Amino acid sequence: MRVIGHAAWRGGATLVGASVLACAALAGGVARADEPVAPGEPRLMSETAEITSVVDAFDNDDPFDLNLTLGFQQTWKSANIRRESNLSQPGLSTGGVLSANENIASYSQSTSTLNMGADVGIYKDLALIFRLPLILADNRSLGSLNGSGAEQQYLLADPTGGQLFSLPFKSPTRSGVDYFSIGLDWAIFNQQRDQTKPTWVIGIDGRFGVGTPLHACNANAPSSQPECLNPMDPTSPTSRSPGISRAMDGIEARTVVSKRYGYVEPYTGFSMLAEFPQSNSDFGQTNGLTGALLNHPPLLGTFMAGIEVIPWERREQFQRLVADFRMAATYHSAGREYTELFDALGSSQANSLRSPNPTGYTNVGCPNGALSCAQYGSSYTPTFSGGVPFTGITDQQAFGSVAFNGSATWQAGEYVKFVAGLGLTFAQNHLITAADACNPNLGSAGFAAAGPCKSNTANGTQEATGIPNPNHRDTIDLPGDRFSADNTVIWDLSLSGVVMF
Repeated sequence: MRVIGHAAWRGGATLVGASVLACAALAGGVARADEPVAPGEPRLMSETAEITSVVDAFDNDDPFDLNLTLGFQQTWKSANIRRESNLSQPGLSTGGVLSANENIASYSQSTSTLNMGADVGIYKDLALIFRLPLILADNRSLGSLNGSGAEQQYLLADPTGGQLFSLPFKSPTRSGVDYFSIGLDWAIFNQQRDQTKPTWVIGIDGRFGVGTPLHACNANAPSSQPECLNPMDPTSPTSRSPGISRAMDGIEARTVVSKRYGYVEPYTGFSMLAEFPQSNSDFGQTNGLTGALLNHPPLLGTFMAGIEVIPWERREQFQRLVADFRMAATYHSAGREYTELFDALGSSQANSLRSPNPTGYTNVGCPNGALSCAQYGSSYTPTFSGGVPFTGITDQQAFGSVAFNGSATWQAGEYVKFVAGLGLTFAQNHLITAADACNPNLGSAGFAAAGPCKSNTANGTQEATGIPNPNHRDTIDLPGDRFSADNTVIWDLSLSGVVMF
């Protein structure tokens, strides 16, 4: 049985349940795919929607299917980087109240990707899926935002002297393979086989990071400093590779349901992606620290709905034109991430970021919870062990995004088709440096391990409120100093060709 290929829908679109139902109603009653819709009209092809097509094998008239895909995708991302203000100046903030966010920088990123894939039929309505995206060029930069460059010595000042980073800022051009994926697609129901049921596809993919892990870099670093410094040894003159991979292994599960009504086929679906950092990356080396509130990248959950319109097709020549209109809403949970400021903060020479964080505290606290230890001698002097470097990876606030996608598929014949698509995504404003100072889960650590995570009680003593979060940096994570990514817009343009055997 020939079907016209698997099309991945990760990336974007939202709830158009009502619109989908309306379009379906306008399309009239259900028409069998192999019957004329009206006298004189061509017979419709029996293929399901592009998004729910699954190559298969061991059908009587088609014992084996193989689809090979080659495509190009260009992505442009822009965002405004802002920072909470705690400056006691007119128009800013006083008394610790945050009255406004200050413009810091305009962020831009351009990514060119060559997408390669193969779908192999292994049984009826069951396919093995391979995907390998090759990043040809990834360019990132920060520029002045409404004149912020002229005030950067104040807006980006480091309390220990100097500033966190300088504008304009440019990252090195990166290229290579981030990950490859392998998975299964299974059509539980198939409208081609049973006209009374919709087509329902479920799938699962495993992702495996294979490229050089990302390292924070400054392409305009002074000659006396490495382009990509080693946070474990920030004074070393040796530069590391910029890397390209997020160095994550992951698993994605998805489901899509579609039903054809004459010349339209509405669909809806859901997917979820969970990733796990590899130990050989900067992320993995600082993962699982005692006291850390977040030890994982964001979890992504996406609900999408859309409709495919088939305005023209010729069954005998295996030709047809398909227009796909889709919306999707994605929830990005709180997590540690390579954010828009990953390179700028991770390559910073500011002492507040280069000094290692404590990994634990001991002997911090006076007998009986007293506020002052002076009367008890040096044995109660606060001590700690250091060793947690800052890599540029920061705690990111949860946020949502919504995407709108449109594509056109031209099936030129039985063995080839071409797809062109355009997408637009808007992301909710969110903090990109938001690590809490303390983890409230004190556990069995005891009062001494609480370090600075203590509060004064009414009877003149102290009580532990948790243990320190080693990923917290006062300079960028305290309210009044946190950075945010606002007005994020992402454009996607894609072109691909599919050969079907």
